[in-house]
Amino acid sequence: MQAWKKKKSLLKGTKYSCILEPIEREVLGNVAATVADALMERARTAPKDELAELTGMPSGHKDAPQDPGLARLLPDFERAGDEEYEGDNSLLRSLHECDITKAKLESLSLICFAVGPQGSESISISEEEAHHWLRALNDMRLFFAASEVTDAEQQSDRDNLVEWLAFNQDSLLTAMMGELPLQ
Repeated sequence: MQAWKKKKSLLKGTKYSCILEPIEREVLGNVAATVADALMERARTAPKDELAELTGMPSGHKDAPQDPGLARLLPDFERAGDEEYEGDNSLLRSLHECDITKAKLESLSLICFAVGPQGSESISISEEEAHHWLRALNDMRLFFAASEVTDAEQQSDRDNLVEWLAFNQDSLLTAMMGELPLQ
């Protein structure tokens, strides 16, 4: 993968572009689809709430995901040491998990669309799309970094994937912010 580059234009605004190798395009699309599938499955298995159906307000799970990758993407709302009230975390999760999942899926869908069957190895995105790409790259990296692997070869493959996603994310962020001076 070539590093992301920033291009400014008076007519088209700021664009960010990079060129992926064909295998990188395929991997990026597969990884985004895998994370999106896991999130959609989580959303599909949410319990139905009568009050939510009456009000039109979506309701999510009350318990954290068992899958380590999903648990990393959808963590608890309370931290250890926070003042605790019985059921607060469950209530917050049921109220907000659907919206969080929807936002993550929107960001992942931009990557799937850009590198999918109609996509290209040459990626060019707007500033707004770049923010979605950063969020999606971060979610993909976190999902796979937290996934459990038993085989040493799979561990190495996963570590390489996570490192490549981190490079992709860092490259885009550097293009957006510019090189930061070292102190």
